[in-house]
Amino acid sequence: MIRGSGPALVSLALLLAAPFLPARAVAIPPGYFVDSTRVAEDLPIDREVADGDFTLSIHRKYEDALGARLLEVAEATYPPRDSLIIRAIERGTEVGSDSARTPLWWIDGLGVSRVPYAVTAGALRHYIGLTEQFRRHNFWGAWDHNLFWTELRYGASISHRDRYYAEDSTFTNVYVAEMNLAWGFDDGTFAPECLAHRVVVLSPDGTVISVEGDGDTKELVYFSLHRGIGHFATNAR
Repeated sequence: MIRGSGPALVSLALLLAAPFLPARAVAIPPGYFVDSTRVAEDLPIDREVADGDFTLSIHRKYEDALGARLLEVAEATYPPRDSLIIRAIERGTEVGSDSARTPLWWIDGLGVSRVPYAVTAGALRHYIGLTEQFRRHNFWGAWDHNLFWTELRYGASISHRDRYYAEDSTFTNVYVAEMNLAWGFDDGTFAPECLAHRVVVLSPDGTVISVEGDGDTKELVYFSLHRGIGHFATNAR
């Protein structure tokens, strides 16, 4: 597990991974880092809240203590902050005042409308917090508008692979973490849903080797059943 007094830069950690991958495979986007404060977060292993209108389903799977620690590292791996800020400026989107002192995992959206750019522990915590808040009938994150429902689904797993084939590289003796997050809600006019997927490849010592899926979030926007029927879709952030 990667720990330290501050974020551990993956670009530096790649040097430690040299025995585990071909030299040509060192192609992780620069600036990615592991937030050591998030590695220690106590995320639920399995949690189901199916009653009522505000539900969540969380399932995190690993085979042993090493797998558990490496999954925490994968979930605490964040994209480069500067790149996300530049992208948000180019798109003219709002990231909110709460982005000032936290690793970014989004480039658009406030509160209930926040759309994940990357599946991380911070993203999961955000949607868990909203769900728990709405279950207490506190709709501050939805601008005090009562919502008809929200749904959070999160699945993560990690396993050892003797060999793993990425798009342009082959890695040996690695752990592969896969994460899927879905978030949707109904505000009475629209019922948007976002679907995000991420794959993180790590060496057994906790070095992050590769990250795939960031920025490929799919957004589906349905008309609320309280308004009409239909939907339209947009792609990625």
